Amino acid sequence: ARSHSQILCPRCLASAPVTQSSPEPASPSTSNAEIAIPREPDPISVDLLKSAWERHEVFSANASKAQARFLVLERLLGGLGVLVVFLAVTQPIIQNQVAQTQGVALDTLKRLSLQNLIQRAYWGLAVTTFLLILIPILMTGLRAFSVKFSRGNSWVLLRGSAEAIKMAIFYYRTGIKPYDANRNALLAEQLNLVSERLKGSAAHQKALTPYENQGETQVQLGIVLLVLSHLLNWVLSLLGGIWEFLFGFKEVPVNPTSPTQASPPNGDESLDPKHYGPLDPEGYIRYRLEDQFDWYRRKAKSYDRQYQVLQTSVYIFGGFGTLLAAIGFQSWVAVTAALAAVLINYLEYRRVEVTLVGYNQAADALYDIRTWWYSLNSVEKADPTNFEKLVTKTEETIRSEHSSWLQDMQDRLASLYEGKSEGQPSAPGETHSAHTANSKTRADS
Repeated sequence: ARSHSQILCPRCLASAPVTQSSPEPASPSTSNAEIAIPREPDPISVDLLKSAWERHEVFSANASKAQARFLVLERLLGGLGVLVVFLAVTQPIIQNQVAQTQGVALDTLKRLSLQNLIQRAYWGLAVTTFLLILIPILMTGLRAFSVKFSRGNSWVLLRGSAEAIKMAIFYYRTGIKPYDANRNALLAEQLNLVSERLKGSAAHQKALTPYENQGETQVQLGIVLLVLSHLLNWVLSLLGGIWEFLFGFKEVPVNPTSPTQASPPNGDESLDPKHYGPLDPEGYIRYRLEDQFDWYRRKAKSYDRQYQVLQTSVYIFGGFGTLLAAIGFQSWVAVTAALAAVLINYLEYRRVEVTLVGYNQAADALYDIRTWWYSLNSVEKADPTNFEKLVTKTEETIRSEHSSWLQDMQDRLASLYEGKSEGQPSAPGETHSAHTANSKTRADS
């Protein structure tokens, strides 16, 4: 996969980024005469800012769609892999039962083709044999589809682009260097740079919908395609329900409340202080630093519980397999091993442990930055150098966490897709065959 770490640095048009050491408070002896007079930045263009937010929302929404499709496909392959192992274990049991009840030699029964099994009305054995033929073929087709359309790569690239635009927007609204002069041109150049980096990538193998000011559309299908579409949706819904029943993990609030969102004054969204208009230090801390800090903490808590539950389940399946082997059910050990492998594979392609560590580190860094700012006196807070340091340190912390996530996911997806293109199995049993409109939706599925 192509490296897109540079896409997350909207200050690449200026000097090299500042290191991420903890900010040092300005000297208390700083006098008013020593404070530099801030350079008045260009006025904010509401139309340009609105266009940037629209582009961010389009990339974010399509990243969420690609993520959902990628996860559904991976879960489907994992579930089918477990099913293949289960059928492979139960087939000899069914053969023995048929041989005893029908008085047929077991060797003869094993040599019967699917057509002969149907002719002799051995329905249980016929269905099992048919599924053991069909499911591996289906898994091979699904894996080929996954490699061809690269939903995972689309998810990662679009999420990186959305984050890059959001970061550029906050630099633009604060008006710090290099956005202290000619910032409208710089933001437009950054938006163009993000678009250029997506050209020819997996993100452009599918239309981005809905685009700016474009409503949703619906496809009308012929009767054959309509029936197949409903059948496919039913199968995916069934398998998704089985997955959620067996391995589902979702955190819900204990006392859910309906969120109330303040409407912009006079209905004019350009007056919304969260998304439009210039930002002073207090506004930046509220709408950027604290907002991102709270999100990191919430996601870290969710990932921590998810990691503990799923990793503990892996150990339980492993122990249960050992118990089955000890009491004489050795053939069923393959099923428990397949279930454990599905959970391990899920933890790997979701990068649960690595992401949890990254979120905790980023949240701690943002906490330190906020503590440093609150330690300054009023004179030091009025120093534009300290405001620039606040914004730079915050954005560099967010950029560092997201760059690490991007690179880690790209490496994992490259290994996943390259391995499948070479015919390596990805799920247990495959060897038998062959900001929604907000940046926080990155890992919500």
